Amino acid sequence: DMSWTKSIPQKKSLNCVAVADETFIQADRKLSLVERTGLDREKIRVAAFLPHLPGVEVDLGCRRYASYMGKKFRQHGLDFRIEDATSADNLELMLMGAQVNDKIFGTFVFFPTPFGKTEDYFLRRVRPEKDIEGLTVENTGRMALNIKSVGEGESYEGVVPCTARAILTLLNRHPSIKKMFPQDMTQEGPTVVIFNSSPRIGIPLQSMLMRIGATVALVHRQTHPEVKQHFLEVADIVVTAFPASCEEDLVRNVKPGAVVIDCSAEGNLHPEAAERAAYVSTHDNHLGQITTALALYNTALCALWQRGLHKERGRA
Repeated sequence: DMSWTKSIPQKKSLNCVAVADETFIQADRKLSLVERTGLDREKIRVAAFLPHLPGVEVDLGCRRYASYMGKKFRQHGLDFRIEDATSADNLELMLMGAQVNDKIFGTFVFFPTPFGKTEDYFLRRVRPEKDIEGLTVENTGRMALNIKSVGEGESYEGVVPCTARAILTLLNRHPSIKKMFPQDMTQEGPTVVIFNSSPRIGIPLQSMLMRIGATVALVHRQTHPEVKQHFLEVADIVVTAFPASCEEDLVRNVKPGAVVIDCSAEGNLHPEAAERAAYVSTHDNHLGQITTALALYNTALCALWQRGLHKERGRA
Protein backbone atom coordinates (compact mmCIF):
# COMPACT_ATOMS: atom_id res chain seq x y z
CA ASP A 1 0.00 0.00 0.00
CA MET A 2 1.70 3.17 -1.24
CA SER A 3 -1.15 5.56 -0.47
CA TRP A 4 1.02 7.18 2.21
CA THR A 5 2.93 9.01 -0.54
CA LYS A 6 -0.02 11.39 -0.93
CA SER A 7 0.50 12.76 2.59
CA ILE A 8 4.14 13.84 2.23
CA PRO A 9 4.51 17.53 3.22
CA GLN A 10 4.92 19.79 0.21
CA LYS A 11 8.09 21.38 1.61
CA LYS A 12 9.71 17.94 1.70
CA SER A 13 8.55 16.69 -1.72
CA LEU A 14 10.75 17.53 -4.72
CA ASN A 15 8.68 19.17 -7.46
CA CYS A 16 9.18 17.04 -10.58
CA VAL A 17 6.37 18.75 -12.53
CA ALA A 18 7.92 22.21 -12.18
CA VAL A 19 11.33 20.87 -13.22
CA ALA A 20 9.73 19.10 -16.20
CA ASP A 21 8.03 22.34 -17.28
CA GLU A 22 11.40 24.14 -17.22
CA THR A 23 13.04 21.33 -19.16
CA PHE A 24 10.32 21.35 -21.84
CA ILE A 25 11.01 25.07 -22.31
CA GLN A 26 14.71 24.33 -22.76
CA ALA A 27 13.87 21.59 -25.26
CA ASP A 28 11.66 24.01 -27.18
CA ARG A 29 14.51 26.50 -27.41
CA LYS A 30 16.79 23.80 -28.76
CA LEU A 31 14.16 22.83 -31.34
CA SER A 32 14.09 26.46 -32.45
CA LEU A 33 17.80 26.13 -33.26
CA VAL A 34 16.97 23.12 -35.42
CA GLU A 35 14.43 25.20 -37.32
CA ARG A 36 17.11 27.82 -38.01
CA THR A 37 18.96 25.16 -40.01
CA GLY A 38 15.99 25.02 -42.39
CA LEU A 39 14.32 21.92 -40.95
CA ASP A 40 10.70 22.45 -39.86
CA ARG A 41 9.95 20.66 -36.61
CA GLU A 42 6.92 18.85 -38.06
CA LYS A 43 9.41 17.06 -40.32
CA ILE A 44 11.35 15.74 -37.32
CA ARG A 45 10.06 12.19 -37.13
CA VAL A 46 10.68 9.89 -34.15
CA ALA A 47 10.16 6.14 -34.41
CA ALA A 48 9.27 4.54 -31.05
CA PHE A 49 8.85 0.80 -30.49
CA LEU A 50 6.77 -1.09 -27.91
CA PRO A 51 8.13 -4.65 -27.56
CA HIS A 52 5.74 -7.40 -26.46
CA LEU A 53 4.99 -11.04 -27.25
CA PRO A 54 2.16 -11.85 -29.68
CA GLY A 55 -1.18 -11.93 -27.90
CA VAL A 56 0.31 -10.46 -24.71
CA GLU A 57 -0.75 -6.99 -23.67
CA VAL A 58 1.94 -4.37 -23.11
CA ASP A 59 2.45 -3.49 -19.45
CA LEU A 60 -0.12 -0.81 -18.57
CA GLY A 61 2.47 1.53 -17.09
CA CYS A 62 4.65 1.26 -20.19
CA ARG A 63 1.67 1.83 -22.49
CA ARG A 64 0.66 4.87 -20.44
CA TYR A 65 4.16 6.31 -20.59
CA ALA A 66 4.33 5.74 -24.35
CA SER A 67 1.02 7.55 -24.77
CA TYR A 68 2.18 10.50 -22.64
CA MET A 69 5.47 10.72 -24.51
CA GLY A 70 3.73 10.72 -27.88
CA LYS A 71 1.31 13.39 -26.70
CA LYS A 72 4.08 15.73 -25.49
CA PHE A 73 6.22 15.29 -28.61
CA ARG A 74 3.24 16.08 -30.83
CA GLN A 75 2.35 19.11 -28.69
CA HIS A 76 5.79 20.44 -29.48
CA GLY A 77 5.23 19.90 -33.19
CA LEU A 78 7.14 16.66 -33.83
CA ASP A 79 6.02 13.62 -35.83
CA PHE A 80 6.05 10.89 -33.14
CA ARG A 81 4.98 7.40 -34.22
CA ILE A 82 4.67 4.28 -32.04
CA GLU A 83 4.90 0.78 -33.48
CA ASP A 84 4.45 -2.58 -31.76
CA ALA A 85 7.33 -5.06 -32.00
CA THR A 86 6.23 -8.66 -31.40
CA SER A 87 9.53 -10.52 -31.86
CA ALA A 88 13.27 -9.93 -31.63
CA ASP A 89 13.61 -10.14 -35.42
CA ASN A 90 10.72 -7.72 -35.87
CA LEU A 91 12.25 -5.15 -33.51
CA GLU A 92 15.72 -5.58 -34.97
CA LEU A 93 14.51 -5.08 -38.56
CA MET A 94 12.45 -2.01 -37.64
CA LEU A 95 15.38 -0.48 -35.79
CA MET A 96 17.75 -1.11 -38.69
CA GLY A 97 15.24 0.35 -41.13
CA ALA A 98 14.91 3.50 -39.03
CA GLN A 99 18.66 4.06 -39.07
CA VAL A 100 18.79 4.33 -42.87
CA ASN A 101 15.58 6.35 -43.21
CA ASP A 102 16.59 10.01 -43.62
CA LYS A 103 13.11 11.12 -42.56
CA ILE A 104 13.57 9.56 -39.10
CA PHE A 105 15.72 11.66 -36.76
CA GLY A 106 15.33 9.63 -33.57
CA THR A 107 14.52 6.15 -32.30
CA PHE A 108 13.25 5.07 -28.89
CA VAL A 109 12.63 1.56 -27.52
CA PHE A 110 10.43 1.10 -24.47
CA PHE A 111 12.65 -1.40 -22.68
CA PRO A 112 12.73 -4.07 -21.35
CA THR A 113 12.04 -6.50 -24.15
CA PRO A 114 10.54 -9.99 -23.54
CA PHE A 115 12.53 -11.67 -26.33
CA GLY A 116 15.42 -13.21 -24.41
CA LYS A 117 18.01 -10.81 -25.82
CA THR A 118 19.85 -8.05 -23.96
CA GLU A 119 19.16 -4.35 -24.38
CA ASP A 120 22.68 -3.98 -25.76
CA TYR A 121 21.84 -6.44 -28.56
CA PHE A 122 19.22 -4.05 -29.90
CA LEU A 123 21.12 -0.85 -29.06
CA ARG A 124 24.01 -2.01 -31.24
CA ARG A 125 21.62 -1.52 -34.19
CA VAL A 126 21.12 2.16 -33.30
CA ARG A 127 23.31 4.91 -34.71
CA PRO A 128 24.44 7.33 -31.95
CA GLU A 129 23.07 10.35 -33.84
CA LYS A 130 19.56 8.79 -33.77
CA ASP A 131 19.77 7.58 -30.17
CA ILE A 132 17.39 9.89 -28.28
CA GLU A 133 17.56 7.59 -25.25
CA GLY A 134 21.31 8.19 -24.94
CA LEU A 135 22.00 4.51 -24.32
CA THR A 136 24.42 3.55 -27.10
CA VAL A 137 28.03 2.87 -26.17
CA GLU A 138 29.17 5.95 -28.08
CA ASN A 139 26.83 8.35 -26.29
CA THR A 140 27.32 6.96 -22.78
CA GLY A 141 31.09 7.04 -23.36
CA ARG A 142 31.05 10.67 -24.42
CA MET A 143 28.94 11.57 -21.41
CA ALA A 144 31.18 9.72 -18.94
CA LEU A 145 34.36 11.34 -20.22
CA ASN A 146 33.14 14.93 -20.50
CA ILE A 147 31.08 15.93 -17.45
CA LYS A 148 33.43 17.36 -14.82
CA SER A 149 31.41 19.71 -12.59
CA VAL A 150 27.84 20.14 -11.48
CA GLY A 151 27.49 23.12 -13.78
CA GLU A 152 28.90 21.24 -16.75
CA GLY A 153 26.70 18.29 -15.86
CA GLU A 154 23.67 20.47 -16.44
CA SER A 155 24.93 22.17 -19.60
CA TYR A 156 26.74 19.26 -21.28
CA GLU A 157 25.55 19.17 -24.88
CA GLY A 158 25.64 15.46 -25.51
CA VAL A 159 22.93 12.84 -25.79
CA VAL A 160 22.63 11.50 -22.23
CA PRO A 161 20.49 8.61 -20.82
CA CYS A 162 17.14 10.28 -20.12
CA THR A 163 16.15 8.79 -16.75
CA ALA A 164 19.61 9.13 -15.23
CA ARG A 165 19.85 12.73 -16.34
CA ALA A 166 16.31 13.39 -15.09
CA ILE A 167 17.48 12.45 -11.59
CA LEU A 168 20.55 14.69 -11.90
CA THR A 169 18.37 17.53 -13.21
CA LEU A 170 15.97 17.16 -10.28
CA LEU A 171 18.87 17.32 -7.80
CA ASN A 172 20.41 20.28 -9.60
CA ARG A 173 17.20 22.36 -9.46
CA HIS A 174 17.11 22.42 -5.64
CA PRO A 175 19.66 24.94 -4.23
CA SER A 176 20.29 23.18 -0.91
CA ILE A 177 20.87 19.85 -2.66
CA LYS A 178 23.10 21.42 -5.31
CA LYS A 179 25.28 22.83 -2.50
CA MET A 180 26.14 19.26 -1.48
CA PHE A 181 28.33 18.99 -4.57
CA PRO A 182 31.82 20.54 -4.50
CA GLN A 183 32.41 23.73 -6.45
CA ASP A 184 36.18 23.19 -6.50
CA MET A 185 38.74 20.45 -5.82
CA THR A 186 39.19 21.44 -2.15
CA GLN A 187 35.63 20.50 -1.14
CA GLU A 188 34.25 17.08 -0.25
CA GLY A 189 31.28 15.69 -2.14
CA PRO A 190 28.20 13.75 -1.03
CA THR A 191 27.93 10.00 -0.61
CA VAL A 192 25.33 8.42 -2.89
CA VAL A 193 23.89 4.91 -3.03
CA ILE A 194 21.95 3.74 -6.08
CA PHE A 195 19.73 0.66 -5.88
CA ASN A 196 20.05 -0.20 -9.54
CA SER A 197 22.88 -1.38 -11.80
CA SER A 198 21.20 -1.15 -15.20
CA PRO A 199 22.67 0.67 -18.23
CA ARG A 200 19.59 2.90 -18.27
CA ILE A 201 19.81 4.26 -14.72
CA GLY A 202 22.40 2.93 -12.30
CA ILE A 203 25.54 2.83 -14.42
CA PRO A 204 25.16 6.20 -16.21
CA LEU A 205 23.93 7.94 -13.05
CA GLN A 206 26.92 6.61 -11.12
CA SER A 207 29.23 7.94 -13.82
CA MET A 208 27.57 11.37 -13.92
CA LEU A 209 27.57 11.78 -10.15
CA MET A 210 31.18 10.62 -9.76
CA ARG A 211 32.27 13.11 -12.39
CA ILE A 212 30.82 15.98 -10.33
CA GLY A 213 32.42 14.97 -7.02
CA ALA A 214 30.12 12.38 -5.41
CA THR A 215 31.23 9.05 -3.99
CA VAL A 216 28.79 6.54 -5.46
CA ALA A 217 27.97 2.92 -4.62
CA LEU A 218 25.73 0.64 -6.69
CA VAL A 219 23.55 -1.91 -4.90
CA HIS A 220 22.18 -4.89 -6.82
CA ARG A 221 20.56 -8.25 -6.11
CA GLN A 222 23.87 -9.85 -5.15
CA THR A 223 24.84 -7.14 -2.65
CA HIS A 224 25.15 -8.51 0.91
CA PRO A 225 22.31 -7.24 3.16
CA GLU A 226 24.75 -5.88 5.75
CA VAL A 227 26.60 -3.91 3.08
CA LYS A 228 23.31 -2.59 1.72
CA GLN A 229 22.31 -1.40 5.18
CA HIS A 230 25.69 0.26 5.72
CA PHE A 231 25.31 2.26 2.52
CA LEU A 232 21.84 3.39 3.57
CA GLU A 233 23.11 4.60 6.93
CA VAL A 234 25.90 6.74 5.44
CA ALA A 235 24.44 7.95 2.13
CA ASP A 236 23.52 11.62 1.77
CA ILE A 237 21.52 10.78 -1.37
CA VAL A 238 19.61 7.54 -1.98
CA VAL A 239 18.22 6.55 -5.39
CA THR A 240 16.16 3.39 -5.68
CA ALA A 241 15.08 2.02 -9.03
CA PHE A 242 14.22 -1.63 -8.73
CA PRO A 243 11.02 -3.27 -7.49
CA ALA A 244 10.55 -4.67 -4.00
CA SER A 245 9.56 -8.35 -3.97
CA CYS A 246 8.54 -8.19 -0.30
CA GLU A 247 8.30 -5.69 2.55
CA GLU A 248 11.83 -6.50 3.68
CA ASP A 249 13.13 -5.15 0.36
CA LEU A 250 11.71 -1.68 0.94
CA VAL A 251 14.25 1.08 1.46
CA ARG A 252 13.77 2.02 5.08
CA ASN A 253 16.61 3.01 7.41
CA VAL A 254 18.05 5.95 5.51
CA LYS A 255 20.34 8.50 7.09
CA PRO A 256 18.38 11.30 8.82
CA GLY A 257 18.33 14.32 6.54
CA ALA A 258 19.09 12.33 3.39
CA VAL A 259 17.70 13.07 -0.07
CA VAL A 260 15.69 10.06 -1.29
CA ILE A 261 14.51 9.49 -4.86
CA ASP A 262 12.36 6.49 -5.78
CA CYS A 263 12.06 5.97 -9.54
CA SER A 264 10.85 2.36 -9.39
CA ALA A 265 7.58 1.54 -11.15
CA GLU A 266 5.56 0.32 -8.16
CA GLY A 267 7.29 2.02 -5.23
CA ASN A 268 10.26 0.86 -3.20
CA LEU A 269 10.15 3.13 -0.14
CA HIS A 270 8.94 2.44 3.37
CA PRO A 271 7.08 5.40 4.97
CA GLU A 272 9.84 5.62 7.58
CA ALA A 273 12.34 6.52 4.83
CA ALA A 274 10.24 9.54 3.88
CA GLU A 275 9.92 10.55 7.53
CA ARG A 276 13.70 10.47 8.04
CA ALA A 277 14.56 12.17 4.73
CA ALA A 278 14.99 15.92 4.30
CA TYR A 279 13.70 15.73 0.72
CA VAL A 280 11.95 12.91 -1.09
CA SER A 281 10.62 12.06 -4.53
CA THR A 282 8.35 9.01 -4.54
CA HIS A 283 7.61 6.66 -7.44
CA ASP A 284 4.40 8.56 -8.28
CA ASN A 285 6.05 12.00 -8.29
CA HIS A 286 6.12 12.33 -12.11
CA LEU A 287 9.87 11.92 -12.67
CA GLY A 288 8.82 10.45 -16.01
CA GLN A 289 7.76 13.93 -17.12
CA ILE A 290 11.35 15.15 -16.74
CA THR A 291 12.54 12.03 -18.57
CA THR A 292 10.17 12.80 -21.46
CA ALA A 293 11.31 16.43 -21.60
CA LEU A 294 14.92 15.28 -21.79
CA ALA A 295 14.06 12.79 -24.54
CA LEU A 296 12.59 15.72 -26.47
CA TYR A 297 15.76 17.72 -25.79
CA ASN A 298 17.86 14.78 -26.97
CA THR A 299 15.78 14.64 -30.15
CA ALA A 300 16.67 18.26 -30.89
CA LEU A 301 20.35 17.47 -30.30
CA CYS A 302 20.12 14.46 -32.62
CA ALA A 303 18.44 16.54 -35.32
CA LEU A 304 21.19 19.18 -35.08
CA TRP A 305 23.82 16.42 -35.16
CA GLN A 306 22.34 14.91 -38.32
CA ARG A 307 21.99 18.30 -40.00
CA GLY A 308 25.69 18.82 -39.32
CA LEU A 309 26.57 15.42 -40.75
CA HIS A 310 24.46 16.18 -43.83
CA LYS A 311 26.41 19.41 -44.41
CA GLU A 312 29.72 17.56 -44.02
CA ARG A 313 28.68 14.95 -46.59
CA GLY A 314 27.61 17.78 -48.92
CA ARG A 315 31.07 19.42 -48.69
CA ALA A 316 32.74 16.07 -49.31
